[in-house]
Amino acid sequence: MQGTEVHMFPVVCRTYKQPDETLNKRVIESMDGYPSQQSNLPEGVITSRPDLHKVEEGPITELRQFFWDCLAEYRYAYKLYCDSLEISSMWFNHAPAGSGFGHPLHRHPMSYLSAVYYLTPGAPTFFDDPVTPRTYDTLDVFQHDKMECEWGINHKFDAEENTLILFPSWLRHYSGRQLDNYDRWTISFNVFPCGKVNVGPFEMPQINVSIL
Repeated sequence: MQGTEVHMFPVVCRTYKQPDETLNKRVIESMDGYPSQQSNLPEGVITSRPDLHKVEEGPITELRQFFWDCLAEYRYAYKLYCDSLEISSMWFNHAPAGSGFGHPLHRHPMSYLSAVYYLTPGAPTFFDDPVTPRTYDTLDVFQHDKMECEWGINHKFDAEENTLILFPSWLRHYSGRQLDNYDRWTISFNVFPCGKVNVGPFEMPQINVSIL
């Protein structure tokens, strides 16, 4: 006899594939000289000023259009009660070859969705299981390799070039250390529901939002 798993509270993430094989290289080249600094010290990942969504020319605008199209599909797929999903902040992350740089465990407060887009391959992203407290101070039977992760139970998401992942901003995550002999580049952004949100009786929304 074989049982059937019932996943009662899954975390829903969504991925997309960017089709232009030349775009990533052009985006990386265009970032030369853009304001950036090391952040999350001592981890050291180089992070740009978080206003890439406001750039008005260059290949980043092509990539941004892809992001907008993905957000429109996401809103439609989940029938969200808002006029649109808009990017509120956007930045690049650069971990030089062999640097050992990586992002520590973190989340993105004051956002609805967050995203990572992989301009290059490199160290994976790890998403922390939000239900790990279920094992605290209780009977704990080890689950083989699931208990050997650096920060508890998590999901490894490989850095696959041209891939975008959207996930709830509350979902804690971190990146592995970049030990490969090539640079790791990603674009990250945060998303907020905009326009009339959660329209109810008398066609009144709970809030009307716009991004500055």
